[in-house]
Amino acid sequence: MERRDYLELMTGQIRCKKMCPVIAKEVEDHIEDQKQAFMAEGMKEEEAEKAAVEEMGDPVEVGVEMDQIHRPKMPWKVIFVIALMQILSGMFAVFFLKQNESYGYIAGIRQIFRLAMAFSVMILVCYMDYSWIGKHARLLAGSYLLFMVLMRHFFALQINGAVRWIGVGGFSVSLSLMSWLFLPLYGAVLYRYRGEGYGAVLKAIVWMLLIAGILITCPDLVMAGTVGLSCVFMLMLALEKGWYQVAVTKVMTGIGISVVGVPVGILAYFFFFGAEYQKSRILAMFAVNKSQMMEGTTLGAVRELLSKCMAVGRATGVEDFWTGDRISSADYMMLGIAGYCGILVMVLCIAIIAGLLCWFLRSALKQKNQLGMMMGFGCVMVLAIQFLLSLLANIGVSRFGQGAWCLFFGYGRSGQMVSAVLMGILLSIYRHQNVTPELVVEKRAVAS
Repeated sequence: MERRDYLELMTGQIRCKKMCPVIAKEVEDHIEDQKQAFMAEGMKEEEAEKAAVEEMGDPVEVGVEMDQIHRPKMPWKVIFVIALMQILSGMFAVFFLKQNESYGYIAGIRQIFRLAMAFSVMILVCYMDYSWIGKHARLLAGSYLLFMVLMRHFFALQINGAVRWIGVGGFSVSLSLMSWLFLPLYGAVLYRYRGEGYGAVLKAIVWMLLIAGILITCPDLVMAGTVGLSCVFMLMLALEKGWYQVAVTKVMTGIGISVVGVPVGILAYFFFFGAEYQKSRILAMFAVNKSQMMEGTTLGAVRELLSKCMAVGRATGVEDFWTGDRISSADYMMLGIAGYCGILVMVLCIAIIAGLLCWFLRSALKQKNQLGMMMGFGCVMVLAIQFLLSLLANIGVSRFGQGAWCLFFGYGRSGQMVSAVLMGILLSIYRHQNVTPELVVEKRAVAS
């Protein structure tokens, strides 16, 4: 059998057509290597070619074996866990939100519809091929930043001096939460800069400052820190993987110093030159006096409720905490689980979310496709940081997490949709791990 006929018959068994050229090239290289070995033993070229093809085995069997390896793989167990958490979240939302006169029973029903829509969006994104983002990384990232700037200036909704929301035709969306969608794009941008030198690191930092700057002008310092820190972790991972021709230790040290210095500088600016409410918020963030924490504050109410929680069962007087504005049932669903069901139930929910995030992180870091690895890492980072901040607020440790997004147990359309898109990308990366060939980056290593 001729080499061409062998390859055509073999690739005909493979259903993922975009992998056919990659597999055909790999098999053809094996045939060529074996052919050269036979020729070195004294065979003529035509005879060696024929022998090398025959040694590869039956083309149909080889093709079927390759098809089993290079095919989409759905993580059904993980999807089942996500669906279970969505259902649980919807049940808690209906119960908790109706306890608070600011929301009511209808708000819980709306939350169920949002969860259903978010799950559908996640599955849709999962079935999409994420690799096309890498081919147009800088164009997509730049367009998204421009889109956010335009939304910020022309459709902003000013609430308490902040413009963290945009409204179009009665439809409002959180601009802060939309910034999360920049992270997979940023991962693709980092990927496209592989093989470059210090210029790549400088450009990566500029991209990072642009998205952080948009959030700072909202102003949303916590979200700016969340997204900025996620970008920093992504850049450090790229450096650790040796993507750029730089002195890795020195560059990472400089980035680490900047991570501490820049937030301190921003806080100092708002404290000395900002509005009075901004100064008050900064003081509230770092208040350590017990009376400041415990008396007449949300953090104090959280700690008071936690002190009454049982291991399993309803805490005494828990209903009093969801009346008025003492504790927002929308931001403190995890606390509500502890109050109405017990601390052990809350711990179980936290463990499931943490386990899911760990699975996503492990899956991303194990990807052979470097684009998928970096995009997935960025998605996990922002979800994990926000979950940690929300958890710290729900257990009365920190004010920084007040209003942070808790995966599954967060209220609102924007958070559910954005987190669904990120989880969809993570599932897509896992699903396509055996069928997405590595992109060819045009810019290769430069001379040192």
